[in-house]
Amino acid sequence: MPRLRCRALPTIRAPVSSTTPMTRILQFTPRTTSTPSILSSRPFSSLLSTPTRSQPSQSLSRLPFTSSPITSSVSSLLTQKPFQTRSFSATASLGVRRSTYRPSRRIQKRRHGFLSRNKDHKGRKTLTRRRMKGRKAMSW
Repeated sequence: MPRLRCRALPTIRAPVSSTTPMTRILQFTPRTTSTPSILSSRPFSSLLSTPTRSQPSQSLSRLPFTSSPITSSVSSLLTQKPFQTRSFSATASLGVRRSTYRPSRRIQKRRHGFLSRNKDHKGRKTLTRRRMKGRKAMSW
């Protein structure tokens, strides 16, 4: 049986004001009068952000449609472009997050290696400090 994970939807920050939770929900509801049939016609597998996951069982292939403000706000968020949490990393394009402990020297060197330290200002400061201290190895 495939293991399903639930990810949080991105939130859109409103300007700081005294808004109640109900007015926040009403901000995200679509203004049109047509019923959003996109959510009911989409298979569940297309809602997953990573394409590498296996297909869910037949019972989970369709989502039930209920017309409530929360469902319509979720459907409007789902029709938008997927939210990338780590757009700066190489794994963001793969959609894979190293959440489990799987050590790798390649990744360790990419994050803490000499070339990585030499790229930015703080890294160069670190290398200078280590040189002044007389370290034999500057970094990994």
